[in-house]
Amino acid sequence: MTVVVQTSAPDAAVLVPLAPGRRVAGWQRTVKQILDPVIGLLGSAVTLLIAPVIALLLKCEDRGPVFHRREFVDCDGQVGYYLKFRTMVVNADEVLRNSPVLKHQFDQKYKLERDPRVLRVGRVLRKYSLDEFPQFFSLLAGRLAFVGPRVISREEMQRYGDLLPKLLSVKPGMTGYWQVSGRQRTSYADRVQMDMFYIDHWSVGLDLLIMAKTVWKVLRADGAY
Repeated sequence: MTVVVQTSAPDAAVLVPLAPGRRVAGWQRTVKQILDPVIGLLGSAVTLLIAPVIALLLKCEDRGPVFHRREFVDCDGQVGYYLKFRTMVVNADEVLRNSPVLKHQFDQKYKLERDPRVLRVGRVLRKYSLDEFPQFFSLLAGRLAFVGPRVISREEMQRYGDLLPKLLSVKPGMTGYWQVSGRQRTSYADRVQMDMFYIDHWSVGLDLLIMAKTVWKVLRADGAY
C-alpha cells in the first residue's frame, strides 16, 4: 500500500510504501539499535575534527562560547540538553524577549526566517547544517535517535495537545520526516501531523529513505536558515 502525506510546503508530499497499522518486526528495531550508535560514533569523530575550525571562526567574530546548550523533552517526559555549535549572538534570548515583534514571529513556528540574532559564521553553519553536528554526541550517548520525531522544548509541549503522549513514546531524532518534507517552510500544525505519521508508519525502510533525503537536502542547503 502506498501512503501519501501532503502538507502546505511545496515539496512536502512523499510517497511511502507502507502498510498502516502493521506490527514492526523485531529485526527492524534491532537494526535501528545498531545503526544509531554506529552513526553516532562516526558523526562524533567528524565533529571533533571540524570543531577547532568552527571555534576559530566563532572566536574571530564575537569571542563568545563555541557551543550552545539546547533544551529538549526526552521520550520519558524529562527535560534534557544537547549541544549545537553556537550560531547566534551571546544574548540571543534577551534580544528575543525585548522585541515583541520578533517574539510574536518566533511563537508562530519557533523559528525566525530572517533572524537578526544570527552571526555571519552562524548563517553558513546553518545553511549546511554544520551547527547540528555536536548532536552526534547525544546520539552516541543514546539520548537521541538519528531518525525520529522532532526534538521539542518544554514550551512546545502544549502545541501537541492530546497527541503529546504519543509523541513522547518515541525517542526524538536528529533528523526526521519534517526535516525532509519542507522543513521550515511548513506550518507548526504540519509538523505535528508529520511526527504522528512517522510514529504510525515507522520502519527501517522509512528511516533509510529519510536518511538519504537528509543527505541530499544538506548538500543542497535546502530549506535551512
